[in-house]
Amino acid sequence: MPKLDRWTLLFSVNSFAAAMLALYIGFALGLPRPYWAMTTAYIVSQPLAGAVRSKAVYRLLGTLLGAAAAVAMVPNLVNAPVLLCLAMALWVGGCLTISLLDRTPRSYILMLAGYTAAIIGFPAVNQPGGIFEIAVSRVIEIGLGILCATLVHSLVFPRPVGTVLRQRLAAWLGEADRWALDVLKGRGAEALDRDRRHLAAAASEIHLLAVHLPFDTSRLRETTGAVRAFHDRMLLLIPLLSGLADRMAALKDVSDPAVREVLDAVAAWIEAGAAREPGLALVERLRNLAGARRDADWSGLLIESLLARLAEAVQALNEAHALMVRLCDPDAPLSPALETAAATAGRRKLHADLPLALLSGGAAVIAILLSCVAWIGFGWGDGAAAPVMGAVFCCFFAAMDDPVPAIKNFGLYSLLSLPLAAFYMFAILPAIDGFPLLVAVMAPPLIVLGLFIPNPKTMGAALAVIMGFANAMALQESFSADFASFLNGNLGQFVGLLAAIMVTAGLRSMGADASARRLLGRTWTGLARLARAKAAPEPTAFAGLLVDRLGLLTPKLAETNARGDLIGVDALRDLRVGMNLVAVQAARPALFPRTSIDAALDGVGQRFAALAAGRAPPADADLLDRLDAALRDTVGTSSAATVQGLTGLVGLRRNLFPDAPAPDLIPEPAR
Repeated sequence: MPKLDRWTLLFSVNSFAAAMLALYIGFALGLPRPYWAMTTAYIVSQPLAGAVRSKAVYRLLGTLLGAAAAVAMVPNLVNAPVLLCLAMALWVGGCLTISLLDRTPRSYILMLAGYTAAIIGFPAVNQPGGIFEIAVSRVIEIGLGILCATLVHSLVFPRPVGTVLRQRLAAWLGEADRWALDVLKGRGAEALDRDRRHLAAAASEIHLLAVHLPFDTSRLRETTGAVRAFHDRMLLLIPLLSGLADRMAALKDVSDPAVREVLDAVAAWIEAGAAREPGLALVERLRNLAGARRDADWSGLLIESLLARLAEAVQALNEAHALMVRLCDPDAPLSPALETAAATAGRRKLHADLPLALLSGGAAVIAILLSCVAWIGFGWGDGAAAPVMGAVFCCFFAAMDDPVPAIKNFGLYSLLSLPLAAFYMFAILPAIDGFPLLVAVMAPPLIVLGLFIPNPKTMGAALAVIMGFANAMALQESFSADFASFLNGNLGQFVGLLAAIMVTAGLRSMGADASARRLLGRTWTGLARLARAKAAPEPTAFAGLLVDRLGLLTPKLAETNARGDLIGVDALRDLRVGMNLVAVQAARPALFPRTSIDAALDGVGQRFAALAAGRAPPADADLLDRLDAALRDTVGTSSAATVQGLTGLVGLRRNLFPDAPAPDLIPEPAR
């Protein structure tokens, strides 16, 4: 059963009201398929008003682009059915491929442009001269549904994105504070693992939620730049706090009074609310303490690395708290540096998999062509629905590792909707007259089904039933019921469903372990390139990409239950390695001698390149010796970049060889 609360019930009632308004206007305008407007209103509806508006804009743009493609293809290729089917299939597959490379809601534009061309084009092959009027009608019907959903959800007790996002950001910051306190107070591994999972899992979710912010009506829309700057700081905190936990575990007990005192001071600062001015003083104190330490032993380097990482973490937390104040009060002042950061913060790059996107696009092309063979080969007059639904099913679920179960589930619930649609069409609708009665009889099933849409776990099934129910009845201004036409018209979607399942299962599906290996391979390839690069990337952008992959990878590793060759994989360790490589690369130009640093980085690159290629990495002893040599050479220097370089090298050694004995850091005598 759905969770019944005020917002869920309001969403369902608003969605039903928007759908009925769209249907009524569609009847009044004499549109050929007014039920499309009703269905579109449900597809566009979202629990948050800003998400409705952003999805409405993207859907309208995608519909216009898809309609234009259909108008361009059908009249010119209608006399060459094979070429038309091929062109339409390639259009859908190409649009789907490009859309999968953008994992934000913007991707909806191209995905919709793909299957909208199929929805308009395939049924119009029998009347190519009227393709323009058909396309215009479809755009009007879809645009009407979009308009009605946007108006109702925006005007009737709207739920702003800003309110939900602010609550989520505050909770995210609280989780970061708790993780930092757990690290500083030496709490158990279970608590640290919980903190890490919570913080990493929220990163991509908040990024995607923030995409809707420019379409919101709350005042938080004015602080979009501050939200992005806040997100940047939180991304950096994940590897920073994870690295702090590693250093604290390696040290076991910090006995140095000055270091112990500053650790306690940071914990007290966080517990007191992380005020800005004391935070700035703590950052300065930590940096001075780290820079003053030059103990040429492993314990001294671990403490120096701990202090340097803690200074960075305190600075990120301090800035995150200041930005949170701005998000709660858009008029609150920021420091000049943070004002600049908020003004220049951009959207972060998310993980994209081009080969997998091409496979998904190829699967859509083949499924559509197979459906066209069934349609044209058997001379099936109503068979245009088969390639249309083949396109829709391949596009809807292409972002999943294994789309087949979701396609089957959608098809099953669509099938379950047919008896309900038949009952209405042949028993209820003939007994009523007038639009008010139509609204009255449609309300019970649609309002109940609408309660399931806000829950991501039941949304797909609910939409499948609603879409199947509305499309099967095909409500028109004048009612007519023909069972043979009803059955034949709905058979096509299951032919398309079968084609989508067969092709996707054979070409595109993969299990959680295969998907995890792909993500790990991309991560390891990126680390190998970073180790061999000539310059360091921007830390926040690099962290954002790796944290996004971490969020995708963690549930997949959990699902594989640590079996097979994924035993011992630690995605967070790879993230820490990446950030330590960034630190070493940034400091490398100022470190001398560079030979040992370059050798160590080359060894790290060889290790991750081998892992990405599925080969056994080079001998651990060689890379460990290279890292120790780089540490010995760097300890003997005193440039401004020494602390940063040493911190990165210590982090690489700790993450790649956590159980290795302490190195001998006495510089070798010159020969």
